[in-house]
Amino acid sequence: MKERRGKGKKEEERRKGVKICMCSDVGTRAGTVSLTVVAIALALCVFTQSVSAAHISVVPAFQTVSTGENFSVDIYVDPEGSEVFGAQYELHFNNSLLNATAQDKGPFFGSDSIVLKNEINNTMGWLKYGETRTATPGITEPGVLTTITFHAIADIDGLSELSFTVVKLSDSYANHIPANISNGSVEVRMGICGDVTDDSIVNMGDVALLLNNVSYPGNPTYALENEWAGDVTGDGVLNMGDVALLLNNVSYPGNPTYNLNCM
Repeated sequence: MKERRGKGKKEEERRKGVKICMCSDVGTRAGTVSLTVVAIALALCVFTQSVSAAHISVVPAFQTVSTGENFSVDIYVDPEGSEVFGAQYELHFNNSLLNATAQDKGPFFGSDSIVLKNEINNTMGWLKYGETRTATPGITEPGVLTTITFHAIADIDGLSELSFTVVKLSDSYANHIPANISNGSVEVRMGICGDVTDDSIVNMGDVALLLNNVSYPGNPTYALENEWAGDVTGDGVLNMGDVALLLNNVSYPGNPTYNLNCM
């Protein structure tokens, strides 16, 4: 009997030892898995912080122009901490309102670069451009990648979006750099800023009509043929400030102090 009791006790102790061992092993494994998860999370955090998105944008983001006017926009790149070695984009516009006439290389990549693509298609309404550095390192300072010149051709008022459909930025190892995109837009207006008589000439006749319109509001005799053209200060209100600026613009042609600014 004593021998049986001894064997039973030993068997019970052996089982407890196995349980303790198993619990210890499970705890060790759980600790190892937890440490591994933490290590991966930290690695991902560091990686996310080290790779920030660059930014490519149309500057200015919005402008108003008149039919027949030439104007330009810049394609502006901000590396935002990345090292940009190559850049490519495709920009679309409304070809019933605008014609692209030039796409010129900007100073962003400097002189140690080569233009790989420079295409304008007014039939389809797009521009394509690609450029890369020819010497390391890449560029980390923001700047103008290209300057695009347009000619407003609209025969009605309209708004043209300037929208990126393709943007590719890369580093010196040809690795992709993520990029945030800011598109632009251009409002095209019929007529000429200041030409409230709508006779295609800005002169004292326009000054006289605008003066009477502001002095006698609501009088149909002095209604403007083109109200947009009368707000030459671009503040959204027709008043004596517009009359004064238009008078000075006509009196001192070419003086930049009195440039008209219909918005």
